[in-house]
Amino acid sequence: MSYCNIYSQTISAINQPVSLLNKENTSNSFTAVSIGIGAFLYVINPIIIYENKSVYAGLTKEISMGFGKFGEHRFAFEYSFIFSGNISNQLRLSYKYDLLFKENIKPSHMLQGSKALSLGAGYFANFSKTGVFPELTFGYSLRNDKILIFPHVKIRHTFMFKKQDTDITDISFGIILGFANPFNDVKINRND
Repeated sequence: MSYCNIYSQTISAINQPVSLLNKENTSNSFTAVSIGIGAFLYVINPIIIYENKSVYAGLTKEISMGFGKFGEHRFAFEYSFIFSGNISNQLRLSYKYDLLFKENIKPSHMLQGSKALSLGAGYFANFSKTGVFPELTFGYSLRNDKILIFPHVKIRHTFMFKKQDTDITDISFGIILGFANPFNDVKINRND
């Protein structure tokens, strides 16, 4: 009669590669969850508008397309839905430049964060009047070689082209999502 003994080492040896695999995927799933939460918060960016001695609220959404070495130059499209008695729709096209406060940031596959100040200017239209605006945005920029996630507070003043139209001042906050450098194939070290 022969006996066969099974030791726990055999079971732990089987589990070890599985647990290593899970540790490797943790950073990928964290990034996916972060992007998902960021995308959800991005949809509900509130905006407060001061126009013609009245204050209005609304929701706004900005999509950004970056270029340059690190996507620090951006073109943006923004749509705002304003609750002002009769609902108003606003469109904005703009150019922005991000000043990143962290030194030695370079293109990478990993998300890198830095406080950022964004200076911009653009064109405004709401289907009855048009104008131009400067804007100032402050926030925390998370970006890699392709994605931009930018929690922020933004303030701007829109100067209308016609004298009879009143200027608009607005402040908004939330998360801007964008493409950091979609058309630039940046050479990145394998470790980055």
